[in-house]
Amino acid sequence: MPRERPREVKRVLSAPMAGCLGWRQLSFRGTEWDYRHYEGHAYEILASPRGRAAILEGGIVWRLALEILGDDARQRAAEGPSSDVLQFAQEVRLGQESYLDDALTAEEIDIICGTYKVADAGHVEPAHLSWWPRPMQWKTSGLNLGYWTQQAEQWFVTRIGNIRQGRAEPMSGKAWKSSIRIHSGAFKLRTVCDRESDKFLSDKLLPSTHGV
Repeated sequence: MPRERPREVKRVLSAPMAGCLGWRQLSFRGTEWDYRHYEGHAYEILASPRGRAAILEGGIVWRLALEILGDDARQRAAEGPSSDVLQFAQEVRLGQESYLDDALTAEEIDIICGTYKVADAGHVEPAHLSWWPRPMQWKTSGLNLGYWTQQAEQWFVTRIGNIRQGRAEPMSGKAWKSSIRIHSGAFKLRTVCDRESDKFLSDKLLPSTHGV
């Protein structure tokens, strides 16, 4: 299963969809109907030409794309860049070379993760509740080892089953951090894997690319 894409990227233009799933009260708990409503919004983004960017993203965004798009998801990853790339793109640098690829905005990724804004008294910035951990919460969690593990899949299947049975609700960033802190050494392992992977690509791939 794919690793998350390297993060030496630069967002160059924003996409047409903005915001998240809207504002909710601090007491909001979420129902199965709310979850279906979220899936509809996420599908609109994922089914767009640039939706393939979610599949290439890796991690929780990749897994949600597979869940919502179904069997077509993997095939779509190879069908790009899309026709939208000159309008909504990210710049990807490999050594001295620069390329454009499909991109999603932070707001669209928030929608894919099922995020709501909550007015939190006493704070200038809104709090967030989400059906799924947002990318930064996922990346620093004990479930993220740089690839999608069997344990991550078991957690995902259990979580979505609980949601559909009304036994799970959107969670705050603090609650997510506590909930998916499983392996204390996972972040260190991920850091080492990323460093060695970058070194391998720099030493092996880029020299041969420049020599072509």
